[in-house]
Amino acid sequence: MKKKRLSKSQQQKCPGQVYWIIEPGDTFWTISRALNIPLEEILKANPGIDPYNLQIGSKICVPLKKG
Repeated sequence: MKKKRLSKSQQQKCPGQVYWIIEPGDTFWTISRALNIPLEEILKANPGIDPYNLQIGSKICVPLKKG
């Protein structure tokens, strides 16, 4: 599953981070494993998103790894 980064102008609502476009079968857990980012970090970056009701085509904010 290869995802592309959005341009800087597209990232304005998620500064310093990238968006992930939800595809069929995606969960916060599978995204965290694919990107090697702790699940807790993805949950913190998306407080208004119900992780049990992800909508195909919606965007979630994914924090970049530090360091």
